[in-house]
Amino acid sequence: MQEWHLVHTKAGKEASVRGQLSELLPEAFLPTLKVQIYRHGKLVSSVSPLFPCYVFARFVAGCDLRLVDYTHGVREVVRTGQEPSVVPSSVIDQLKARCAHGPIQLPIKRFQQGERVIVASGPFSGFDAVFEQYLSAPTRVAILLSSLTETSVRVVLSASSIITSEM
Repeated sequence: MQEWHLVHTKAGKEASVRGQLSELLPEAFLPTLKVQIYRHGKLVSSVSPLFPCYVFARFVAGCDLRLVDYTHGVREVVRTGQEPSVVPSSVIDQLKARCAHGPIQLPIKRFQQGERVIVASGPFSGFDAVFEQYLSAPTRVAILLSSLTETSVRVVLSASSIITSEM
């Protein structure tokens, strides 16, 4: 019976593996994400895999497993013990629905000056802070760490390391 499986690829080989598997199997699927990256000092739109180093493939494990395992650019089919893990069809259907009109676009949450935030990762993880400003690169932010004293400490972090406070 044909089922969906998760194929672990070498870095940057997702599209190549998807192309090869599409020729060998009934279906191969690579969900993509639209991202903003810096290229030559300018912020540009690009498309990258939603799950870097992974491709979904539908095949019969008993017949096609070796074929998939030995495809150029494949590290392995993800397994639970010795058996290839099965990805529920409902998960694939949801991903396909989200990718139906092209790459997935995640909304970008812009913080406002004075907004309460929490540091979610890094050495200041768990600290309450107040958002101060975005810096020259929109991926860098300045925040004011709350402290027990009356003064606040200004810290520069990656924008992805802070989240909105639920206060």
